[in-house]
Amino acid sequence: MSLQIPIQKDIGEYEEKIVGKLSFRTLVCVAGGFGSAILVAALCHFWIGIEVADAALPVMCASIPFWLAGFWRPFGMRAEKFAPLLANHHLKDQKLLYSCPAAPDLQKAEAGRPTRRARRAARRKGAEGNEPSR
Repeated sequence: MSLQIPIQKDIGEYEEKIVGKLSFRTLVCVAGGFGSAILVAALCHFWIGIEVADAALPVMCASIPFWLAGFWRPFGMRAEKFAPLLANHHLKDQKLLYSCPAAPDLQKAEAGRPTRRARRAARRKGAEGNEPSR
């Protein structure tokens, strides 16, 4: 029986834990969520005059972005890295232009009746880049 020791597979993804299983970044996000929830509840109670129990929706709406930033990991990325990529994906026109580089040994085919050599060159791989209409 061999001695087995679990190790971190990718040391680049390791985050130092500050409190319990929370890293510094996650701890700051949790504190921001609690702070924003308390601030919105206090504003609703003292400024608007709504009871705190009735102000659950604004309290949750104020704290959810902090919780998502702390715990949500889409495709293994942090939220601040994923959000610009998602925005870029949805704001672009999503069109890719492909071009096939012609092989250097292929000669340009001219308009008219093709020669035997031109027909043979057209059957080769990469011949679609050598259009006779150009």
